[in-house]
Amino acid sequence: MKAAQRRLKHQEARMLSNDPVTHASLSKEMLRQQVMRFLDDEPADDDNLMDFGLNSIAAMQLVAEWKQADIEVNFVELARRPTIDGMWELLRQKSSATALVA
Repeated sequence: MKAAQRRLKHQEARMLSNDPVTHASLSKEMLRQQVMRFLDDEPADDDNLMDFGLNSIAAMQLVAEWKQADIEVNFVELARRPTIDGMWELLRQKSSATALVA
């Protein structure tokens, strides 16, 4: 049953993550959804995402999506913060505080 629920969550995350990212729409929950489509399991916010299947290609795709939303993040910055909490802090630093929702 747990495996089926996990698959359903991953499918939902993939469907939701197809929406374009904008400053106004980016939240920590949306970040989780963006990241979840690349992972095999659901990590805690402070887990190293590389241990859950996030690879360099997925990281570059996230960087590209954020650049389309005018959030300038590079691969090295992202690689230094391989957790949801770390990525969220990075996005908050790179974007105006009023545009992001906690």
